Amino acid sequence: MCKARALLVSAAAVFLAYQLFLPPVVALADNGDFAKVIGRFGLVARVHRVYEFADTTYEFHPERRWKSRFTSSEVPLAHAAVFLNSLLSKDGAFDIRMIGAVHALLFLAALWLAAPLLNRAAAFAALLFFCDAVYASGLNSFYMDEAAYLFLLLAAVFYLRALTSRDWRDTAGFLVCAVAVAASKPQHALLGLAFAALTPILLRPRQAVVAAAALTAASLLMLWKGAPKGYAANSVYDVVFVQLLPHSRNVPETQRALHLDASYLPLMGKNAYWGDSRMDDPSFNREFQRRISFPKLAVFYVTHPRDTWTALAASLDEAARPMDCGTFDAAAGYPPMAESRAFTTWSGFKRRLFLGHGVRLLGAFTGIAAIFLTLLVRLRKRLPQGSPAGGAALVAMAIIELIVSSLGDAMDIARHHTIFFALLDLMALSAVALAIRSCTSALDSRPVFSFGLRHRAPTRAAD
Repeated sequence: MCKARALLVSAAAVFLAYQLFLPPVVALADNGDFAKVIGRFGLVARVHRVYEFADTTYEFHPERRWKSRFTSSEVPLAHAAVFLNSLLSKDGAFDIRMIGAVHALLFLAALWLAAPLLNRAAAFAALLFFCDAVYASGLNSFYMDEAAYLFLLLAAVFYLRALTSRDWRDTAGFLVCAVAVAASKPQHALLGLAFAALTPILLRPRQAVVAAAALTAASLLMLWKGAPKGYAANSVYDVVFVQLLPHSRNVPETQRALHLDASYLPLMGKNAYWGDSRMDDPSFNREFQRRISFPKLAVFYVTHPRDTWTALAASLDEAARPMDCGTFDAAAGYPPMAESRAFTTWSGFKRRLFLGHGVRLLGAFTGIAAIFLTLLVRLRKRLPQGSPAGGAALVAMAIIELIVSSLGDAMDIARHHTIFFALLDLMALSAVALAIRSCTSALDSRPVFSFGLRHRAPTRAAD
């Protein structure tokens, strides 16, 4: 088992190293969000062309330090990368591969911990899915979604291990990673509520209440204070003028339902960051926020199902497209917006299948979720207690991410659906493992998620 585990993790390390560390380095271009994380270090790209190229070298400019009011669990990872860079840099500049190394180590740690839980088919699927360039390129970046992605994988693995081993360290790892997911970015804060629902399975009643309350508090605090006041208005603006109104079958009717008068119609098709969006005008900004906000937008979605469906389908049509970000440094000699073509088997398949076919993507998600949950119910007697609840939470998180990514923003659609696709891939991988297990001999009564793990006597926490 140890040799198989080492082989799996070594293969993943080779695949990631080829993409992340060997020239030409594969990374993900900055759309302007990196400063929210690295501004506090005074890090500035030597050559910065937003979206077009993935800068690999940054310089420290203490006079340009900016401590943003964004909270994210990505920040501690950036601190680790800066420290690592201080040990290895020869010219004092920051190499993007340092954050890639930190991210990659977390991913490999998740894979190392997960290896005993995987059969051969699931192990192969894990390599195919999660070493794909779509996920790997983001490791060489400072997007806050990377913390959500990595800690989500770790939380899922720790939860499964805790069900089988009943080791307090696995439970503690699950709780820490769950908080880190909720604290990664306001858009992912609601995932903390799904994690909170699982605490009674792993902890004694009083401990579960405390843990659930802490996770709920972290989620709500992140929603409230995770971003500067008024920042969410930019996303609302984009949804209204880039997604809802342009795709509406009856623009005047939709405009009135959104409490906007005719003076707002010239803004249709513009995003909040355009120079003529008017969001830089304080009086316009205040009036816009008075008229429409996320709670009012949620009411609109509930009361206007046709517009909601149109917006959802339009967003999912674009979810599988390229990231709209270059993956190579300008010095590599590739044209602007060039994408890596290595390790794109899985993402390429999804792109061919779903790009421009949002309804098909929604149908695939529904089908995979149904198969996954059906297998969990069918095999529940051969699974550790709590496995069906964990599967239900995974599906719930995917639904949350689907709604938030598709209806909560209209910019960088493909990148904002990264966590949704990661959850979908986790469901597909788990379904593969469960399906193969269900086809094995009924005489083999070993639990599905027990390969290589040492069983302990049940404790009160397991009751």
